[in-house]
Amino acid sequence: MTPRRWVVIGALTALLAVMLLPTGKSWYDQRQRLAELQEQVSAQEANVEDLRRQRELWETDEYVEAQARKRLKFVKPGERSYTVIDPEGDAPGVDPETGAVTAPSTQPWYEQISSSVSAADDPNSPQ
Repeated sequence: MTPRRWVVIGALTALLAVMLLPTGKSWYDQRQRLAELQEQVSAQEANVEDLRRQRELWETDEYVEAQARKRLKFVKPGERSYTVIDPEGDAPGVDPETGAVTAPSTQPWYEQISSSVSAADDPNSPQ
C-alpha cells in the first residue's frame, strides 16, 4: 500500500470517528439514565408493596386497636394507663406529650428553670 492510501484510510477513519462519537455518547448517556430510572422504579415498587402491606394491616381491627393503644394511649373501660418517664430511657431527647425532638441542654438545672420562667413571662417568646 502506498502512503497516499494510508492517509485516505486514516482520514476516513477519523471522519467516521468524529461522526459516530456523539451518537455513541448519547447512547451511553441514555443507557445510564435508563439504569437510573429502573432503579427508581424498583424502589417505588418496593414502597408501593410496603404501603399495601400497611393498608392490609390497617384493615384488621386488632391492628387498629393496637395502634390506638400505642400511639394514642387509649385504654378499655376499667383499665389504667401508666406512662413511665425515664430520663435514662431510649429517647431522652423526645418530649413524651408532643413527640417533638428536643436538643439536650447544657445549662445547669437552676439556669433552665430561670430561663423557663423568663420565657413564660415574655409574651413574645415562641411557645
